[in-house]
Amino acid sequence: MYSFDRQDHNEKCRIHLRIDPDGFGTLMVNAARIYHLNETACFMAWLFLNGKTEQEAVSRISQVYQIPSPDAKADYLAFYPSIEALIHPDSTCPVCDLDLEINTPFSARPTAPYRMDLALTYRCNNNCAHCYNARPRNFPEISTGQWKKVIDRCWQIGIPHIIFTGGEPTLRDDLAELISYAQSLGQITGINTNGRRLSDVNYLESLIAAGLDHVQITLESSDRDIHDKLVCHSGAWDETIAGIKNAVASKLYMMTNTTLLQENSDHLEETLLFLHNVGVPTVGLNALIYSGRGETVGTGLPETRLPALLDTARRLTSEFGQKLIWYTPTQYCHFDPMSLQLGIKGCTAALYNMCIEPDGSVIPCQSFYQPLGNILKDKWSSIWEHPLSVSLRERKNVPSGCTSCAMLQECGGGCPLHQLTSQPIPVLKELA
Repeated sequence: MYSFDRQDHNEKCRIHLRIDPDGFGTLMVNAARIYHLNETACFMAWLFLNGKTEQEAVSRISQVYQIPSPDAKADYLAFYPSIEALIHPDSTCPVCDLDLEINTPFSARPTAPYRMDLALTYRCNNNCAHCYNARPRNFPEISTGQWKKVIDRCWQIGIPHIIFTGGEPTLRDDLAELISYAQSLGQITGINTNGRRLSDVNYLESLIAAGLDHVQITLESSDRDIHDKLVCHSGAWDETIAGIKNAVASKLYMMTNTTLLQENSDHLEETLLFLHNVGVPTVGLNALIYSGRGETVGTGLPETRLPALLDTARRLTSEFGQKLIWYTPTQYCHFDPMSLQLGIKGCTAALYNMCIEPDGSVIPCQSFYQPLGNILKDKWSSIWEHPLSVSLRERKNVPSGCTSCAMLQECGGGCPLHQLTSQPIPVLKELA
């Protein structure tokens, strides 16, 4: 794994190049765009990103591939504009302008996820009725030194993006220290938080000084009473809003996230307008996660109610100039996110993201509480190739009615946790 920071005028770019044993590689730009490179392109990208001169690059290419220098120069000069454009993602369309091929969604089979969520603690200063955490609040926690070993291990296996989560990660006194450590290796760092501790601007600034790149803050409603009822803590709304305002005023990339539930969905328009007025640039939405208390709380919405709500969200965020992110994998025969231009959404657990629990156990995602091994004790290959990991990646766990669907690879039968708790029966129909 190689990390590069590039600053051009007002544009900062964080680049990671992960090279596999076979020489093929993955180029990741700002932990948001991913390009799969063949062996030759990977080597040229490494030369370019390491600042090799044209003469040096041509010489190395000629030596490695045993080709004449004029041919090596022609190949490198043909590649140079493409890599230059790829690391400035706002400057060009890689498909239209560079004539790059698009991989079928979920077809890539990496050797490690692109993002690892680190659940530092399962303690929390809220007590949400719909919380997906299936562990006790006093779940064992490893030490600061052990977490640094976890971060080292993540870097060694090629994971460029770390998100500190929980529980509530800001309850760990060593959060800033761990952010700084991950940044020193070259990783991009973020936190998922209820935002209450960020109401202290000095605390937020300490995280930024440590190198924090982005933050996601949970807000369940613009209505104080609804939010506090859902998080089961009087006064939480005031602190969360103060945290959101502080994050908006900072240099961080920030966004909010809201779970659509029976109690707050009728107030979605008001919440979106409120977030616009506060200045939130990106709004995340998700459905109930069927894990922990979410498995039995009974306040989730049927997938058939989602299209109208998300159509409203798409219309308003577009009108306000905000970005909208929809997170939840759904069965496309019930709700197809592509029909609302929300992108292709399918389960990415044990494929593009995973989670490490407070004791070092690795789970497929931060709400799928079936350990695959321990990052500090077990070989990575045994975790990555665990039968459950493979089953999730290969879509082997889907309902029987989904197996013949043309959209299986993208849809994946919806969220596996939803399947385990409610056993939804697909409504088979032609999906365009």
